[in-house]
Amino acid sequence: MSALEDALTANRETTSRFLATARALAKEKWAEPIAPGKRSPAQIVDHLAVSAEVQLKAILGDKSMGSIPGFLRPLPRALIFKPVIKKGVFPEKTRAPAIFDSSKEHLSYDFSAARLERAIADLESHVRQMAKSGKDAFDHGFFGRLSIVDYLRFNTLHTAHHEKQLR
Repeated sequence: MSALEDALTANRETTSRFLATARALAKEKWAEPIAPGKRSPAQIVDHLAVSAEVQLKAILGDKSMGSIPGFLRPLPRALIFKPVIKKGVFPEKTRAPAIFDSSKEHLSYDFSAARLERAIADLESHVRQMAKSGKDAFDHGFFGRLSIVDYLRFNTLHTAHHEKQLR
């Protein structure tokens, strides 16, 4: 299997495990924060759906998510992106930028899970189209030039981080 197929499979499987963990939570815990000042499980599922949608927008070059000047991009890539990939773990106490915020509401599991699954399928479909056309990297508005495989790994680690919070 290629590195891209491995990354796509890992991302899909991690998302499935996350959703199974979320579905297994007691209904009365769905809208309760997992800890004081933290998101609820409902908001975490929504946050991951938003994150996957933003990830696709980044790959597509959508400028609506913002960016920083090109000469500054090596800094967040070196301080945020590369350590996550190298260590294979998402940092515990990191606050996501506002673009990744979940709904303030506690949406139903079925609604949020469907949104997340749709976002992952859309991402996977587009990445496969890129691979067919020979593209294996893209310019991210904050991190600069990234391989798609590493960006998928970043998303997989992010999902695993949030699954751990739900356990």
